[in-house]
Amino acid sequence: MIKLEPYAKPFQKAYWKKAIGKVDKTTQSAIIKSCRKYLPSDFWDGSPSFRKLILAPFQKLKAAQAYINRSKRSEMIRECYARYTADEKILLPAYQALYDAYKKVADSVESGVSMRVRLVRQTGLTVCPYCNRDYINCRADQVSGAQLDHFFSKDEYPIFAVCLYNLIPVCANCNRTKSNQSAEFASPFDPDIDWNRDITFTYAPIATDSYKIILKSTNPAVQNNIDKMRLPEAYQIHDKELKELLKKKRIYTRTQTQEFQKVLYKVKLKERDIKRAVFGPEITDESIKTTPLGKMTRDLHRQLGIYPQERY
Repeated sequence: MIKLEPYAKPFQKAYWKKAIGKVDKTTQSAIIKSCRKYLPSDFWDGSPSFRKLILAPFQKLKAAQAYINRSKRSEMIRECYARYTADEKILLPAYQALYDAYKKVADSVESGVSMRVRLVRQTGLTVCPYCNRDYINCRADQVSGAQLDHFFSKDEYPIFAVCLYNLIPVCANCNRTKSNQSAEFASPFDPDIDWNRDITFTYAPIATDSYKIILKSTNPAVQNNIDKMRLPEAYQIHDKELKELLKKKRIYTRTQTQEFQKVLYKVKLKERDIKRAVFGPEITDESIKTTPLGKMTRDLHRQLGIYPQERY
């Protein structure tokens, strides 16, 4: 539920250099020759290359995955696997080398900083983009607080195993819950999703001083994130934050705020300063990346009229 922007070009270049250092040229050539048989021709924007595969924007990966599922699934399986069953998947040598390269790239170190840590830092995240609850901040230059989710499973789509925009820094709970589920999920890198509007938090009373936190979306992929990652269950423990916010809203009315201003006139506090002290700061698109429960808080602030809706 947190939008991620494309990485800066210098970082993409650095990632690419690590990738080609872990996949030899013979394997690169074999992979490109093979995947041309099942990837759409417009994937390449010209002549195919290993660089274009590794740095393909998320839109390209999404379109390619849909194309494979629609018409090239059997051909991809023949190209990638020596054996493919529900219980056993054995990759052919070139694809096994690509699959194994993922860990080598992720664990690689540059100037004392691991690639896992660099990925998290480049996003600006300190909280999980899937759930917006758990921290994923790095504890040291080689100790990442995040796991890297292969948005398109590397077991089912080994061609995307090392693709930069297939790797999402997330918390362990979300990574484990999402796992290799085949449902169509929504990626934080998907520019077609408006995370401000396509997922909404609200609430409903279920008993005296007891509330149900509700997450909903009109986007099927986003709704899969909500349902398949069990986000409503995860958020229900946060009804205490909701109740505290409702309590403050009842107590600190606009009239009450004006009274504060009169009493503290010498300090020259503005209404927004008092709101910030009582309800916390406004949640912005940037601060949501570092604020646990930021999306829930922002939606509740809007619904309760604490901060103007047009700011969202």
